[in-house]
Amino acid sequence: MSACNRFVKSGLVLLCFFLCTGCWSKVEINERTFITAMYVDKGEKPGDIELTLSMPLPNRLAPEGGGSSKSPYAIVSANAPTIADALERIQTDLTRKISWGHTRVVVFGEAYAKEGIQDTLAWIAREPLFHLSCYIMVAKGKAKDVSDLTPVFEGTPSDVLREFSTEENLLKTQVLNVFAADKMNQGFASPILTAQQRHMASEEGELKKWVSQSGGALFKQMKMVASLSDDEARAVAWAERTLDSLSISVKTKKEKASMTIYDMHSDVHVRLERGEPIFDIKLNGKAELNSVIPVLKAKDIVAVRDIEQAASEKVSAHLRNAIQTGKNQGADILRLGYRLEWRYPEMWKKLRPKWITYVKNDLQYKITTDINIQFVGSESSF
Repeated sequence: MSACNRFVKSGLVLLCFFLCTGCWSKVEINERTFITAMYVDKGEKPGDIELTLSMPLPNRLAPEGGGSSKSPYAIVSANAPTIADALERIQTDLTRKISWGHTRVVVFGEAYAKEGIQDTLAWIAREPLFHLSCYIMVAKGKAKDVSDLTPVFEGTPSDVLREFSTEENLLKTQVLNVFAADKMNQGFASPILTAQQRHMASEEGELKKWVSQSGGALFKQMKMVASLSDDEARAVAWAERTLDSLSISVKTKKEKASMTIYDMHSDVHVRLERGEPIFDIKLNGKAELNSVIPVLKAKDIVAVRDIEQAASEKVSAHLRNAIQTGKNQGADILRLGYRLEWRYPEMWKKLRPKWITYVKNDLQYKITTDINIQFVGSESSF
Protein backbone atom coordinates (compact mmCIF):
# COMPACT_ATOMS: atom_id res chain seq x y z
CA MET A 1 0.00 0.00 0.00
CA SER A 2 1.41 3.38 -1.00
CA ALA A 3 2.04 6.17 1.50
CA CYS A 4 -0.66 8.25 -0.22
CA ASN A 5 -3.34 5.56 0.29
CA ARG A 6 -2.37 5.11 3.92
CA PHE A 7 -2.64 8.86 4.45
CA VAL A 8 -6.13 8.99 2.87
CA LYS A 9 -7.41 6.07 4.96
CA SER A 10 -6.00 7.55 8.17
CA GLY A 11 -7.72 10.82 7.37
CA LEU A 12 -11.09 9.08 6.88
CA VAL A 13 -10.77 7.30 10.23
CA LEU A 14 -10.01 10.58 12.01
CA LEU A 15 -12.96 12.24 10.29
CA CYS A 16 -15.27 9.51 11.63
CA PHE A 17 -14.04 10.19 15.18
CA PHE A 18 -14.77 13.90 14.82
CA LEU A 19 -18.29 13.20 13.51
CA CYS A 20 -19.10 10.80 16.40
CA THR A 21 -19.45 13.52 19.00
CA GLY A 22 -22.32 11.92 20.91
CA CYS A 23 -26.10 12.24 20.99
CA TRP A 24 -27.31 15.85 20.96
CA SER A 25 -30.67 14.88 22.49
CA LYS A 26 -29.30 12.89 25.44
CA VAL A 27 -30.74 13.20 28.95
CA GLU A 28 -28.31 12.72 31.83
CA ILE A 29 -29.05 9.78 34.11
CA ASN A 30 -29.37 12.07 37.12
CA GLU A 31 -32.14 13.90 35.28
CA ARG A 32 -34.32 10.80 34.90
CA THR A 33 -36.71 8.92 37.17
CA PHE A 34 -36.98 5.23 36.40
CA ILE A 35 -40.48 3.77 36.68
CA THR A 36 -40.35 0.25 38.14
CA ALA A 37 -44.09 -0.51 38.31
CA MET A 38 -47.29 0.87 36.83
CA TYR A 39 -50.76 0.50 38.38
CA VAL A 40 -53.95 1.22 36.43
CA ASP A 41 -57.46 1.66 37.91
CA LYS A 42 -60.81 3.10 36.96
CA GLY A 43 -60.81 6.85 37.57
CA GLU A 44 -63.00 9.04 39.74
CA LYS A 45 -65.18 10.06 36.77
CA PRO A 46 -66.83 7.66 34.27
CA GLY A 47 -64.39 6.93 31.47
CA ASP A 48 -61.36 8.22 33.39
CA ILE A 49 -58.38 6.16 34.53
CA GLU A 50 -56.25 6.48 37.65
CA LEU A 51 -52.59 5.94 36.90
CA THR A 52 -50.13 5.22 39.71
CA LEU A 53 -46.38 4.98 39.19
CA SER A 54 -43.73 3.58 41.52
CA MET A 55 -40.17 4.86 41.25
CA PRO A 56 -36.96 4.66 43.34
CA LEU A 57 -35.59 7.72 45.10
CA PRO A 58 -31.84 7.91 44.39
CA ASN A 59 -31.25 10.40 47.20
CA ARG A 60 -32.45 7.77 49.71
CA LEU A 61 -30.62 4.79 48.26
CA ALA A 62 -27.55 3.91 50.28
CA PRO A 63 -25.19 0.97 50.85
CA GLU A 64 -26.31 -1.72 53.26
CA GLY A 65 -26.21 -0.59 56.84
CA GLY A 66 -26.48 3.13 56.20
CA GLY A 67 -28.72 5.80 54.75
CA SER A 68 -32.14 7.18 55.62
CA SER A 69 -34.81 5.20 57.46
CA LYS A 70 -37.42 6.58 55.07
CA SER A 71 -38.80 4.54 52.16
CA PRO A 72 -36.39 4.53 49.17
CA TYR A 73 -39.24 4.79 46.67
CA ALA A 74 -42.08 7.14 45.73
CA ILE A 75 -45.64 6.48 44.57
CA VAL A 76 -47.37 9.13 42.45
CA SER A 77 -50.94 9.08 41.05
CA ALA A 78 -53.07 11.09 38.65
CA ASN A 79 -56.63 10.89 37.25
CA ALA A 80 -57.25 11.67 33.57
CA PRO A 81 -59.26 10.51 30.54
CA THR A 82 -56.26 8.65 29.03
CA ILE A 83 -52.88 7.18 29.98
CA ALA A 84 -51.10 9.94 28.07
CA ASP A 85 -53.03 12.69 29.89
CA ALA A 86 -52.35 11.11 33.28
CA LEU A 87 -48.65 10.84 32.47
CA GLU A 88 -48.56 14.49 31.48
CA ARG A 89 -50.06 15.48 34.83
CA ILE A 90 -47.56 13.33 36.73
CA GLN A 91 -44.59 14.56 34.68
CA THR A 92 -45.57 18.19 35.35
CA ASP A 93 -45.00 17.68 39.08
CA LEU A 94 -41.73 15.75 38.77
CA THR A 95 -38.24 17.22 38.72
CA ARG A 96 -36.93 14.42 36.50
CA LYS A 97 -37.93 12.97 33.12
CA ILE A 98 -39.90 9.71 33.25
CA SER A 99 -38.08 6.69 31.80
CA TRP A 100 -39.70 3.29 31.11
CA GLY A 101 -36.57 1.24 30.57
CA HIS A 102 -36.74 -0.31 34.06
CA THR A 103 -40.48 -1.04 34.24
CA ARG A 104 -41.06 -4.69 34.98
CA VAL A 105 -44.62 -4.88 36.41
CA VAL A 106 -48.03 -3.64 35.28
CA VAL A 107 -50.94 -4.20 37.68
CA PHE A 108 -54.58 -3.65 36.68
CA GLY A 109 -57.37 -3.09 39.16
CA GLU A 110 -60.14 -5.69 38.93
CA ALA A 111 -62.83 -3.22 37.86
CA TYR A 112 -60.58 -1.76 35.17
CA ALA A 113 -59.62 -5.24 33.94
CA LYS A 114 -63.28 -6.23 33.58
CA GLU A 115 -63.99 -3.16 31.45
CA GLY A 116 -60.96 -3.91 29.27
CA ILE A 117 -57.21 -3.26 29.29
CA GLN A 118 -56.90 -2.54 25.57
CA ASP A 119 -56.29 1.21 25.97
CA THR A 120 -53.31 0.63 28.25
CA LEU A 121 -51.89 -2.09 26.00
CA ALA A 122 -52.30 0.19 22.97
CA TRP A 123 -50.24 2.84 24.76
CA ILE A 124 -47.62 0.28 25.78
CA ALA A 125 -47.32 -0.90 22.18
CA ARG A 126 -46.30 2.62 21.11
CA GLU A 127 -43.82 3.29 23.94
CA PRO A 128 -40.43 2.20 22.53
CA LEU A 129 -38.70 1.79 25.92
CA PHE A 130 -41.42 -0.42 27.43
CA HIS A 131 -40.22 -4.04 27.68
CA LEU A 132 -42.37 -6.80 26.18
CA SER A 133 -41.09 -9.02 29.01
CA CYS A 134 -42.90 -6.84 31.58
CA TYR A 135 -45.21 -8.89 33.84
CA ILE A 136 -48.99 -8.43 33.82
CA MET A 137 -51.06 -8.88 37.03
CA VAL A 138 -54.55 -8.10 38.33
CA ALA A 139 -55.30 -6.79 41.83
CA LYS A 140 -58.38 -7.83 43.74
CA GLY A 141 -59.97 -4.42 44.29
CA LYS A 142 -57.78 -1.49 43.25
CA ALA A 143 -54.31 -1.86 41.77
CA LYS A 144 -53.19 1.19 43.73
CA ASP A 145 -53.86 -0.72 46.96
CA VAL A 146 -50.96 -3.10 46.30
CA SER A 147 -48.48 -0.35 45.37
CA ASP A 148 -47.57 0.33 49.00
CA LEU A 149 -47.19 -3.26 50.21
CA THR A 150 -44.57 -3.95 52.84
CA PRO A 151 -41.43 -5.27 51.07
CA VAL A 152 -40.15 -7.60 53.79
CA PHE A 153 -37.65 -9.56 51.69
CA GLU A 154 -37.01 -7.06 48.90
CA GLY A 155 -36.11 -3.39 48.65
CA THR A 156 -39.30 -2.02 47.08
CA PRO A 157 -42.90 -3.17 46.42
CA SER A 158 -42.20 -3.48 42.69
CA ASP A 159 -39.30 -5.85 43.45
CA VAL A 160 -41.71 -8.09 45.38
CA LEU A 161 -44.21 -8.21 42.51
CA ARG A 162 -41.47 -8.91 39.97
CA GLU A 163 -40.13 -11.79 42.04
CA PHE A 164 -43.63 -13.30 42.26
CA SER A 165 -43.33 -14.03 38.54
CA THR A 166 -39.63 -14.83 38.25
CA GLU A 167 -39.86 -17.41 41.05
CA GLU A 168 -42.53 -19.27 39.01
CA ASN A 169 -44.73 -20.17 41.97
CA LEU A 170 -47.97 -19.42 40.10
CA LEU A 171 -48.81 -17.89 36.73
CA LYS A 172 -46.25 -15.86 34.79
CA THR A 173 -47.83 -13.61 32.16
CA GLN A 174 -45.88 -11.07 30.12
CA VAL A 175 -46.90 -8.23 27.81
CA LEU A 176 -45.72 -10.28 24.83
CA ASN A 177 -48.14 -13.09 25.80
CA VAL A 178 -51.02 -10.62 25.92
CA PHE A 179 -50.24 -9.14 22.50
CA ALA A 180 -49.88 -12.59 20.96
CA ALA A 181 -53.14 -13.86 22.48
CA ASP A 182 -55.02 -10.81 21.25
CA LYS A 183 -53.57 -11.08 17.76
CA MET A 184 -54.54 -14.74 17.49
CA ASN A 185 -58.06 -14.25 18.93
CA GLN A 186 -57.19 -16.34 22.00
CA GLY A 187 -57.36 -15.87 25.76
CA PHE A 188 -54.82 -15.81 28.57
CA ALA A 189 -54.62 -15.97 32.35
CA SER A 190 -52.64 -13.73 34.72
CA PRO A 191 -52.07 -13.89 38.50
CA ILE A 192 -54.46 -12.18 40.91
CA LEU A 193 -53.05 -10.21 43.85
CA THR A 194 -54.85 -9.78 47.17
CA ALA A 195 -53.89 -7.14 49.75
CA GLN A 196 -54.64 -7.47 53.46
CA GLN A 197 -53.49 -5.98 56.75
CA ARG A 198 -51.42 -8.18 59.05
CA HIS A 199 -49.46 -7.81 62.25
CA MET A 200 -45.91 -8.51 61.06
CA ALA A 201 -43.09 -9.63 63.32
CA SER A 202 -40.52 -8.15 60.94
CA GLU A 203 -42.13 -4.72 61.49
CA GLU A 204 -42.13 -4.99 65.30
CA GLY A 205 -45.66 -6.34 65.35
CA GLU A 206 -47.17 -3.33 63.57
CA LEU A 207 -50.19 -3.69 61.31
CA LYS A 208 -48.81 -3.62 57.75
CA LYS A 209 -50.01 -4.41 54.24
CA TRP A 210 -49.24 -7.90 52.97
CA VAL A 211 -49.90 -8.88 49.34
CA SER A 212 -50.26 -12.47 48.18
CA GLN A 213 -51.07 -14.29 44.95
CA SER A 214 -54.55 -15.79 45.06
CA GLY A 215 -55.48 -17.53 41.83
CA GLY A 216 -55.74 -16.28 38.29
CA ALA A 217 -57.68 -13.79 36.20
CA LEU A 218 -59.00 -15.18 32.92
CA PHE A 219 -59.03 -12.79 29.94
CA LYS A 220 -60.82 -12.87 26.59
CA GLN A 221 -60.38 -10.08 24.03
CA MET A 222 -58.51 -7.94 26.57
CA LYS A 223 -61.29 -8.18 29.18
CA MET A 224 -61.28 -10.12 32.44
CA VAL A 225 -64.21 -12.54 32.18
CA ALA A 226 -63.65 -15.03 35.02
CA SER A 227 -61.26 -16.09 37.76
CA LEU A 228 -59.43 -19.30 38.64
CA SER A 229 -58.67 -20.83 42.02
CA ASP A 230 -55.10 -21.25 43.26
CA ASP A 231 -55.07 -24.94 42.30
CA GLU A 232 -56.53 -24.26 38.84
CA ALA A 233 -54.04 -21.45 38.21
CA ARG A 234 -51.12 -23.71 39.17
CA ALA A 235 -52.38 -26.44 36.84
CA VAL A 236 -52.53 -23.91 33.99
CA ALA A 237 -49.01 -22.73 34.86
CA TRP A 238 -47.79 -26.34 34.76
CA ALA A 239 -49.35 -26.80 31.30
CA GLU A 240 -47.64 -23.58 30.17
CA ARG A 241 -44.28 -24.70 31.63
CA THR A 242 -44.07 -21.73 33.98
CA LEU A 243 -44.32 -23.60 37.30
CA ASP A 244 -41.17 -24.52 39.22
CA SER A 245 -42.65 -26.91 41.81
CA LEU A 246 -45.96 -27.89 43.37
CA SER A 247 -47.02 -29.24 46.76
CA ILE A 248 -50.13 -31.39 46.87
CA SER A 249 -51.96 -33.59 49.39
CA VAL A 250 -54.16 -36.57 48.53
CA LYS A 251 -56.14 -39.35 50.15
CA THR A 252 -56.42 -42.95 49.00
CA LYS A 253 -58.46 -45.72 50.56
CA LYS A 254 -55.64 -46.46 53.00
CA GLU A 255 -53.24 -43.50 53.09
CA LYS A 256 -53.16 -39.75 53.47
CA ALA A 257 -50.07 -38.30 51.78
CA SER A 258 -48.40 -35.00 50.99
CA MET A 259 -45.73 -34.55 48.33
CA THR A 260 -43.65 -31.99 46.45
CA ILE A 261 -43.67 -32.30 42.67
CA TYR A 262 -40.59 -31.14 40.75
CA ASP A 263 -38.94 -31.60 37.34
CA MET A 264 -42.27 -30.66 35.77
CA HIS A 265 -42.90 -30.87 32.03
CA SER A 266 -45.84 -30.58 29.69
CA ASP A 267 -46.59 -31.42 26.08
CA VAL A 268 -49.55 -30.30 24.00
CA HIS A 269 -50.20 -31.98 20.66
CA VAL A 270 -53.10 -31.79 18.24
CA ARG A 271 -54.42 -34.58 16.06
CA LEU A 272 -57.35 -34.97 13.71
CA GLU A 273 -60.12 -37.43 14.44
CA ARG A 274 -62.97 -37.59 11.94
CA GLY A 275 -61.86 -34.28 10.58
CA GLU A 276 -61.97 -32.48 13.96
CA PRO A 277 -58.93 -31.38 16.00
CA ILE A 278 -58.39 -33.02 19.37
CA PHE A 279 -55.77 -31.63 21.74
CA ASP A 280 -53.76 -34.03 23.89
CA ILE A 281 -52.41 -32.27 27.00
CA LYS A 282 -49.84 -34.29 28.93
CA LEU A 283 -48.33 -33.29 32.28
CA ASN A 284 -45.32 -35.12 33.70
CA GLY A 285 -43.47 -34.67 36.96
CA LYS A 286 -41.40 -36.36 39.62
CA ALA A 287 -42.34 -36.23 43.29
CA GLU A 288 -40.96 -36.67 46.77
CA LEU A 289 -43.24 -37.74 49.60
CA ASN A 290 -43.20 -35.32 52.53
CA SER A 291 -45.52 -37.28 54.81
CA VAL A 292 -47.65 -40.42 54.75
CA ILE A 293 -50.22 -41.58 57.30
CA PRO A 294 -49.99 -44.41 58.23
CA VAL A 295 -46.23 -44.74 57.76
CA LEU A 296 -45.50 -46.20 54.34
CA LYS A 297 -43.17 -49.15 54.10
CA ALA A 298 -40.53 -48.78 51.41
CA LYS A 299 -41.53 -52.10 49.87
CA ASP A 300 -45.23 -51.20 49.58
CA ILE A 301 -45.25 -50.54 45.83
CA VAL A 302 -49.03 -50.85 45.55
CA ALA A 303 -49.59 -47.99 48.02
CA VAL A 304 -47.09 -45.81 46.17
CA ARG A 305 -48.93 -46.42 42.90
CA ASP A 306 -52.26 -45.57 44.54
CA ILE A 307 -50.85 -42.27 45.81
CA GLU A 308 -49.41 -41.45 42.39
CA GLN A 309 -52.74 -42.13 40.73
CA ALA A 310 -54.66 -40.01 43.25
CA ALA A 311 -52.26 -37.08 42.76
CA SER A 312 -52.39 -37.37 38.98
CA GLU A 313 -56.19 -37.42 38.97
CA LYS A 314 -56.35 -34.40 41.26
CA VAL A 315 -54.06 -32.29 39.04
CA SER A 316 -55.95 -33.37 35.93
CA ALA A 317 -59.24 -32.31 37.55
CA HIS A 318 -57.81 -28.86 38.38
CA LEU A 319 -56.63 -28.32 34.81
CA ARG A 320 -59.91 -29.61 33.41
CA ASN A 321 -61.86 -27.17 35.60
CA ALA A 322 -59.66 -24.29 34.43
CA ILE A 323 -60.06 -25.15 30.76
CA GLN A 324 -63.81 -25.59 31.20
CA THR A 325 -64.04 -22.16 32.85
CA GLY A 326 -62.29 -20.78 29.78
CA LYS A 327 -64.56 -22.73 27.44
CA ASN A 328 -67.64 -21.30 29.10
CA GLN A 329 -66.35 -17.83 28.20
CA GLY A 330 -64.93 -18.76 24.81
CA ALA A 331 -61.39 -18.13 26.06
CA ASP A 332 -58.53 -20.33 24.87
CA ILE A 333 -56.39 -19.87 27.98
CA LEU A 334 -53.77 -22.43 26.92
CA ARG A 335 -53.54 -20.84 23.46
CA LEU A 336 -54.25 -24.17 21.81
CA GLY A 337 -54.84 -22.37 18.54
CA TYR A 338 -51.06 -22.01 18.18
CA ARG A 339 -50.65 -25.77 18.08
CA LEU A 340 -53.40 -26.05 15.51
CA GLU A 341 -51.75 -23.43 13.31
CA TRP A 342 -48.36 -25.17 13.50
CA ARG A 343 -49.74 -28.65 12.77
CA TYR A 344 -52.68 -27.93 10.48
CA PRO A 345 -52.35 -24.38 9.08
CA GLU A 346 -55.16 -24.77 6.57
CA MET A 347 -57.61 -25.84 9.27
CA TRP A 348 -56.51 -22.95 11.51
CA LYS A 349 -57.06 -20.55 8.62
CA LYS A 350 -60.65 -21.77 8.45
CA LEU A 351 -61.31 -21.77 12.21
CA ARG A 352 -59.44 -18.60 13.22
CA PRO A 353 -62.28 -16.11 12.42
CA LYS A 354 -64.70 -18.12 14.60
CA TRP A 355 -62.20 -19.48 17.12
CA ILE A 356 -63.95 -17.97 20.15
CA THR A 357 -67.23 -19.64 19.22
CA TYR A 358 -65.43 -22.88 18.38
CA VAL A 359 -63.65 -22.94 21.75
CA LYS A 360 -66.94 -22.38 23.55
CA ASN A 361 -68.98 -25.01 21.71
CA ASP A 362 -66.73 -27.53 19.97
CA LEU A 363 -63.25 -27.61 21.56
CA GLN A 364 -62.17 -31.20 22.33
CA TYR A 365 -59.21 -32.11 24.51
CA LYS A 366 -57.79 -34.94 26.60
CA ILE A 367 -55.70 -34.45 29.76
CA THR A 368 -53.18 -37.03 30.99
CA THR A 369 -51.10 -36.47 34.13
CA ASP A 370 -48.26 -38.77 35.13
CA ILE A 371 -46.68 -38.13 38.53
CA ASN A 372 -43.84 -40.48 39.42
CA ILE A 373 -42.78 -40.69 43.08
CA GLN A 374 -38.98 -40.93 43.24
CA PHE A 375 -38.42 -40.75 47.01
CA VAL A 376 -40.68 -42.33 49.62
CA GLY A 377 -38.47 -41.48 52.60
CA SER A 378 -36.67 -43.81 54.98
CA GLU A 379 -38.48 -46.57 56.84
CA SER A 380 -38.60 -46.08 60.60
CA SER A 381 -36.83 -48.67 62.72
CA PHE A 382 -39.48 -48.70 65.45
